[in-house]
Amino acid sequence: MADAKYKAEKPGGYPDGDLYQTLAYCTALGLREGHLVYAKGNAPHADHRVRHAGIVIHQHALDLDREPAGLLGEIRSLARRMTPGAAA
Repeated sequence: MADAKYKAEKPGGYPDGDLYQTLAYCTALGLREGHLVYAKGNAPHADHRVRHAGIVIHQHALDLDREPAGLLGEIRSLARRMTPGAAA
């Protein structure tokens, strides 16, 4: 499951509410992984492992200031990361 947020990371990080929302989705749907995709951030990727739940929430940040070709490449890379067993 993926949830896209049109937000930029603040100095204190992304809102915790987004993580809790994704955790609720994963729990309700019986998923082991969820993905949050943001418009911009300080790091391209971060993992959050939820103790005792077996759920990993991945946070991804796209740089929307990039040229279209670069942004599309970044999106393709993100799609591959989100679907590791899919054919290329």
